[in-house]
Amino acid sequence: MKPLPELAAVFLTFVAIAPQSQAVTIAHGGDSVDMDFVDVGNVGNAADTSGYGAVDYAYSIGKFEVTADQWVAVHSFDANVGNLNDFWSGSEPTAVVSWYEAAKFANWLTSGDALQGAYQFSDATTFTGVNRATALTTYGTIYVLPSEDEWYKAAYLKSDGSGYTAYTTGNATPDGIDFSGDNNYDSVYRDESNFDNGSPLTVGGGTIENNGTYDMGGNVWEWSESAWDSTLNDPGESRVARGSDWSSGFQTMQSVYRSSFNPGFEVSTIGFRVASVSLSVVPEPSSIGMLVIGAMGCVMRRKRG
Repeated sequence: MKPLPELAAVFLTFVAIAPQSQAVTIAHGGDSVDMDFVDVGNVGNAADTSGYGAVDYAYSIGKFEVTADQWVAVHSFDANVGNLNDFWSGSEPTAVVSWYEAAKFANWLTSGDALQGAYQFSDATTFTGVNRATALTTYGTIYVLPSEDEWYKAAYLKSDGSGYTAYTTGNATPDGIDFSGDNNYDSVYRDESNFDNGSPLTVGGGTIENNGTYDMGGNVWEWSESAWDSTLNDPGESRVARGSDWSSGFQTMQSVYRSSFNPGFEVSTIGFRVASVSLSVVPEPSSIGMLVIGAMGCVMRRKRG
């Protein structure tokens, strides 16, 4: 296992794109990856009627899903992230990636080491827990899988904080949305002259969403950090996935719809995006999420599809 890097060795370069949006170069040593983030405002917002979405600290979330190219790049820096996962390619979202692999990708962004960060691993195949608070103290800025509340807020809360919407692009039902080329629903609603019914869009190919993100609705399912029962106290329990995929019906894109998968599950319709939290806005540990299992651990298992 590599030693913890000094915080000064982590270089972040921010380039302004638009208000509340930034391009970030995350570099460790001579290795780097470029990612785009949007800031999620309205700190201290109330939850939706569903009970989800309340977040009492500032954070940023990936403007796009993690791409196949970004996955391949990080894998070339640290093979401990997992399999090469080249099911899709280029700017298509990475998929066939387990929750554990997504967590190790986030760890690499944080520390330059797939096994060190908010997600704790005793070795490349044994996950032992989550501790964002300690990681924040160590690194200052951490990259994580968004909690279900973080994901829900970024997807469905209006940018002015005035309320939540049913879809990531507003309250319009699919009958009120233009399907001629910028939305990614199942084949019943898609214009077959514009879409290949067998694959997701390249990231950013859909309509801009409530908080400046793209493709949180209907491209690939996205892993969240959270357990299905909202209490992550068992490293092997099912994790929530949100957002639906290109081959599913529009109903699964609604804010009321939740899904979950075993964290070792890998399939072509599940990917992820990452969130970023900094020490300057750290909340109490109880609200940022900790799971410390000690020696219990969880050996990762995979299923491909």
